[in-house]
Amino acid sequence: MTKNKIEKPLLLGFILLCLMGCRTLQSPEVKPAPITKLSGDSELAELIESIRVKEGLIALASGIIYNGRIHSIAAVGTRKCGTDNWVNVKDKFLIGSCTKAFTATLAAMLIEEGLIDWQTTLREVFPDIKMLSEYEKITLYQLLSHRAGLPKNLKEGQSTWTINYGFDPERGNTPEAYRLQYLEKTVQQKMSYPPGERVHYSNGGYILAGAIIEKKTGQSLDELWKERIFDPLGISSAGYGPAAALDPHNQPWGHYWDKSTDSFAAYKADYPNFMSPAGYMHISIEDWAKFILVHLDAYPLNEKKLLKRDSLKKLHEPMDSPKWDIDINFGLNYTLGWFTKINEDGHRLIWHGGRGFAFNAQVVVDLNNKCAILLVSTSESPHMHPQTHLLKISEKIRKYYSGKMELPSIF
Repeated sequence: MTKNKIEKPLLLGFILLCLMGCRTLQSPEVKPAPITKLSGDSELAELIESIRVKEGLIALASGIIYNGRIHSIAAVGTRKCGTDNWVNVKDKFLIGSCTKAFTATLAAMLIEEGLIDWQTTLREVFPDIKMLSEYEKITLYQLLSHRAGLPKNLKEGQSTWTINYGFDPERGNTPEAYRLQYLEKTVQQKMSYPPGERVHYSNGGYILAGAIIEKKTGQSLDELWKERIFDPLGISSAGYGPAAALDPHNQPWGHYWDKSTDSFAAYKADYPNFMSPAGYMHISIEDWAKFILVHLDAYPLNEKKLLKRDSLKKLHEPMDSPKWDIDINFGLNYTLGWFTKINEDGHRLIWHGGRGFAFNAQVVVDLNNKCAILLVSTSESPHMHPQTHLLKISEKIRKYYSGKMELPSIF
């Protein structure tokens, strides 16, 4: 039996355990939503609406890329529970840690320009900051590949927008000013693992990488993303944090399950914007799909491609296979902004999930077939882990289209 054939039942078994361990509650009842021209592609909209109602989700958006082109996009449900304020395909959805691919892509572009290097260290960029000695030789590559050994976050908590990080507003209250202070505090913390020993998922690593990029370029990440990625790709919907915080009537809210009332509660707040290198970008499904086309080397820019093929290969192919900090082997590695896997057919897959306080996102990409499934939910089921739930929904979409096209699966 091949290694992949062994890993597949392990992964499926873990998913089944997640499902079996969370069946104490049934899916919440949600109101069916109308399918209109604003819902996007009618076939995909009908499909994800049937899934949304069955799975008890407030809103669901999806995109399908096939043969290197955007095949269809759709969005269904309501922007806020208890209302008939229906979502549409132009709405902006929080994609959580799927933002990490944007940060790593930006780093690769700056490296092509010679502004930074994958082996740039924290001490080289911040020679005057007091840090524990084990932090000094940590590289940009290690930060972006979760090999730096940093703690997952500087501080943990559910209501993350209320955490007091102890930042000094006198030094500035912009996201970049807070990122620098986050770095200063992090490099005084005990590390989770020695650098390079394990893959240990860390949002903090991406925030530190963002601070490196800002220090080396003299520009904020917001400016760099817009200048280097959004404008060239025609992306106009991207921003940071839940879009409903800026436009509560015309954008989707996030929802969490309130156990005290056995119902969904709508929230406009989520993680603070200084964490944007690690996650919490909002974007429309179509604009997100445009970015995924870049990673499929399939986006037709007028002048030149956003990244050279060698840079894409660097982003998609891990340099090593270190141990994970968890015991279950999913057959996944992590490179720069992406989980990676080679399936039984030898196809190279990249995948990422994103989770805020009340939004959940996921994208599965087959680099060989140049296809992808994108998903965002604005709520979490009370009976299933959100990423397990989106994997389940992604499989339903894949199976529905199986007679028409081959779409990716990480199973």
